[in-house]
Amino acid sequence: MPFRRFKLRQQIMRGVQSGLVFLVILLLGATIIGWQTVSDMNADNQTRLQHARDMFDRTLDNAYQAAMTVKPLLGQPCANVKQILRHQVATVPDVRTVNLTRGNRIYCTSLYGEYDQDYDPSGYVQGQLDLAPGNSLTPDRALIVYRAQGEEGSVLVGVDGYYLANTLQLMSREVPMMLLVGQRWMGPNGRVLDGEPHLDGGKFSLASQRYAYRLGSSITPQQYWQRARDYSNGSMVLFLILALLGAGVAFWVLGRPVSPEEELARGLAKGEFIPYLQPVMDGVHEACTGCEVLMRWQHPQQGMISPDRFIPMAEASGLIIPMTSDLMRQVRERFAPKARELPVGFHFAFNICARHCQDLSLVEDCRAFLKAFEANPIKLVLELTERELIEPNAMTDSLFAELHNLGVFIAIDDFGTGHSSLTYLQKFQVDFLKIDQSFVAMIGSDALSSHIVDNVIDLATRLGLMLVAEGVETRIQADYLKAHGVDFLQGYLFSRPLPMVGFEQVMTTFGKDGGQASSM
Repeated sequence: MPFRRFKLRQQIMRGVQSGLVFLVILLLGATIIGWQTVSDMNADNQTRLQHARDMFDRTLDNAYQAAMTVKPLLGQPCANVKQILRHQVATVPDVRTVNLTRGNRIYCTSLYGEYDQDYDPSGYVQGQLDLAPGNSLTPDRALIVYRAQGEEGSVLVGVDGYYLANTLQLMSREVPMMLLVGQRWMGPNGRVLDGEPHLDGGKFSLASQRYAYRLGSSITPQQYWQRARDYSNGSMVLFLILALLGAGVAFWVLGRPVSPEEELARGLAKGEFIPYLQPVMDGVHEACTGCEVLMRWQHPQQGMISPDRFIPMAEASGLIIPMTSDLMRQVRERFAPKARELPVGFHFAFNICARHCQDLSLVEDCRAFLKAFEANPIKLVLELTERELIEPNAMTDSLFAELHNLGVFIAIDDFGTGHSSLTYLQKFQVDFLKIDQSFVAMIGSDALSSHIVDNVIDLATRLGLMLVAEGVETRIQADYLKAHGVDFLQGYLFSRPLPMVGFEQVMTTFGKDGGQASSM
């Protein structure tokens, strides 16, 4: 069931991560489409404003031409010049009226000839243009009036608003455009209104460089969205397909098996291998006099992984060497500052294998470990495991000689279960024997196992070696081992392996004077 739950969580994580890839690609596509739409619409709108300005400038150029033609006639009697005014209306494009003024009065028009009416020159923006909703003849038809100042008065040239509205309609296909002259404005419908137009969304404005008017427009978010819908369906489908493909590829890649070596190396780089410490009790008072440091893998997805699932792979790949070095560093950094709080002669035991015996870096790790506890010297024990045979050679001879010179103790782990145990006793200078838990478990129930334990104890006594019994789980076992002179006891009767913070708490329970069995 735990495996199934893990696989389910793994599949869910793959699905979530693939979904994130899908959303990221889709969001990227939407961002690109949005940016492209906004850029295109803004550029298109700016181009339309420029085209409209060019068309309005050309229209006003015609008014300017007509004004310049009749400007020399200012001050002359209307009877002498009215035909010339009418000729300008008839021949110059876009021009509807041409009027002459003297002071603040219009005295001659192309439509009526002699005339007498007030006009206000202050209403002309920059003294040049006025946007009017109409005149007395066509009150509902807008016009724009161009004014040219002369010495004898002014020339007023009216341009029909029909031409202006047509231009605005032509340039307002997606985005409405407005003509603004001073405090008046006209939209594509040809109506002239006072004040600034109400524009939603992003505002655009372009002023004429020759005449006193400007053009304005705005683009709302809805218009951007409509343009994207109308012209970007193909791109949307493309990005949707890419998002699906990307999510599929991500799901496949995340599901590919990673080699054990790669996963171990990743875990080592991320600091996922942590020490768990199991107390070792003395065989007289059952006081905690040491501990065995065991390695656990705190995997981000699988949780806590027991050593039997990864230690063999670590040994085969050679990663066990840096993993052990890091384990010793963690223990050293945690307990060295508290060295004075440890019992005198307290020992830390670490497991080593054949790979460690091929690399002298183990000596440096041990030297650094012992040096860190100078304030209250401890004992360092290396336990030889038998998953791989340690071949005696010049390298191993040099390694064990260096270790003994440092004061490091050597123990044979799980003694009696491996074919090489007696070989190690012959070839290496050993200090401890650890009775395998399989023999300890049979104490009181299996006569043969009891004889084996007795023989191991007898062998250690003859060789002058200290004994550690592993896997002590019952009081019967502990009493039997103590009665037979076993130096140290280790097992669940006293405590399970604990993280470093938990081990510190246990140290207060099993002090120098002994303690009761832990309930853990």
